[in-house]
Amino acid sequence: MTAGVFRHSVASGDPLQDRVMLWTRVTADTDGPHDVAWSVARDEGLRDVVCTGTAASDPEADHTVHVDVDGLEPATTYYYGFEALGESSPVARTRTLPERGAERVRFAVASCASYNAGWFNAYARIAERRDLAFLLHLGDYIYETPNVLPPGAPQPPDIGRPFDPLHECVTLDDYRRRYAQYRGDPDVQALHLTHPVIATLDDHEFADGTWRDGSSWHRPEQGPFADRKAAGFRARWEWQPYRMPDPLDPTRVFRSVPLGDLAEIFLVDTRTRRDEPIAPPEMNDPARTQLGTEQREWLLGALDASTAHWRLVGNGSVMGHTWSEHLPESIRPALRALGLLGEGGSGPDPDQWDGYPVERATLLQHLREHDMTNVVVLSGDVHVGIVIELHEDPVAGDDPVAVEFVASSLTSMNIDDKMGWPRRDERSLALERTAIDTLPHWKWCEFDSNGYVVIDVDRERVQAEWWFVDTVLAPSTHEDLGARWLVEHGSQQAIEVSRPESAPGSV
Repeated sequence: MTAGVFRHSVASGDPLQDRVMLWTRVTADTDGPHDVAWSVARDEGLRDVVCTGTAASDPEADHTVHVDVDGLEPATTYYYGFEALGESSPVARTRTLPERGAERVRFAVASCASYNAGWFNAYARIAERRDLAFLLHLGDYIYETPNVLPPGAPQPPDIGRPFDPLHECVTLDDYRRRYAQYRGDPDVQALHLTHPVIATLDDHEFADGTWRDGSSWHRPEQGPFADRKAAGFRARWEWQPYRMPDPLDPTRVFRSVPLGDLAEIFLVDTRTRRDEPIAPPEMNDPARTQLGTEQREWLLGALDASTAHWRLVGNGSVMGHTWSEHLPESIRPALRALGLLGEGGSGPDPDQWDGYPVERATLLQHLREHDMTNVVVLSGDVHVGIVIELHEDPVAGDDPVAVEFVASSLTSMNIDDKMGWPRRDERSLALERTAIDTLPHWKWCEFDSNGYVVIDVDRERVQAEWWFVDTVLAPSTHEDLGARWLVEHGSQQAIEVSRPESAPGSV
C-alpha cells in the first residue's frame, strides 16, 4: 500500500444516466473531518471541467468520502479527482449509463475475490479494457475468512498474500481493515480507476453461509450475529462507491438499474434476507424463501413493470438445477467440493437456489405465465463458468423459460485447486463432460479457470464471453477467451458462438 492522503485511491459506482457516485478516503495524522475538493471534467487533464465541489471526510464513516455527482450527460465518459491536505488523488475515469434509444451496451461481470488465494490478474485485465460501460460485481468483493481455514477445509496456497487481519472478520474494525487491504491492492485500484462498479453482495461480505439471522460459520462466542451483519453492511457502505437504495434501510441492496430502454438490470440479494439453508425434505416447505417476502414481491412487480427490451437479473447464487439423482457417484465428491451438491453429494446444495425449490418454481412460473421471453440471469458464487437453460422441471423436459450465465471466480479456488490436480487436467475435463451429459439443461461448463465474463447486449441478442487468466498464483498479463455463448431475443435457448482470434477490443 502506498503512503499519502489518498493511499486507497478513488472509485466510482452506481452510475445512472445523469449521475455517478464518487468515492475516496483521506488518511491523515489527525482525525478530521478534512475538507476535500473534487472536480469532474471531460478530459483526463481535468481542464474541461463540468462541475466541482467540496465534501468532508467523515471520521464516523472511517474517513471516507462519498459524492453523488448529478447533472451529467448520458453515455458519456468523464474524469474526476480529489484534493485534500495539499495532495491530489489519482485521476480516474468513469462513465454514465445510456438513455433511451441505445443500441448496444457491453459490461463485465465478476465475483469471488479471495485476497489470500490469488493475485487479482482478472481485475487488471478488466481495467485495461475500454469497451466496457461498467463492471457488474455479483458479490464476495471481500472474503471475511481467517488466513488459515479450519481443519478439513481446502487451504488456499501460500503465495505471500496473507489477510489483514489474519483472523476472521467479526467486528466493524475487522471489516474496515479487510476493505482497506483490498483497496490498497494495485489491481483493485486499477479497476476502480477505470470503470464504475454496480454491485450486489454475497455471503463473504458478512460470514460464510450467511442467512437472515445467522451463518454456518458464526459461533456464539463471536457475539450476536445481528451485530456482525450490521458491521458488514456498514463497512461495505463506507468503503464502496455505492448509493443506498433506501437510506432508511441499510440492509437493502435490491434495486433495478436501467440501461436506457435496451435493458434493465434487477439486482437481488440471495443471502441476508433468506431462511436458513436446510437439507431435504424440509427445504421443500412452500413457506421457505431465498429472497424474503419484500424482495420477492418487489422483483416480480419490477419485472412485470419493466418496458426494457431485455430484463437482466443480477443474482448472487446459481438459479439453475445443479442436482440430479442420475449424477454418477464418481463425480459427486468434486461437485460437492464446488458447492453444487449437498453434504455427502446425495442431494441438492441447500445454499444455492436448489435449496429453495418452491420459490424458484414460483419465479420461473411467473416468467412463463407473463410471457417474459427476454430474461437473462447473471450469476456467480460457485467459482466455475456454466451456461444453463432454466427449466421449472428439467427432468420433465419442459421448455426453458430463460438462460443463465454463471461467472467463474476472480481468484477463489476452482475444482483443480480443491482436488489438488493441475489446471485443465483430464480429470477436470472428464468431470465437465459427465456433468453436461447428465444435466442436459447445462450447455457448457468450465471448472478450472479464474476470470470474468463480458456481457454484450444489443437488440438482437445477449452474448457472454468467458475470459480466463492463466494463473492467480503470481502476477500475469495473459488471458484467453474460453467460450462465447448467446441467447437471441424472444428465445430461451443458449447458442454457442465461435471464438474470435483477436484480443479484447476497445471503443
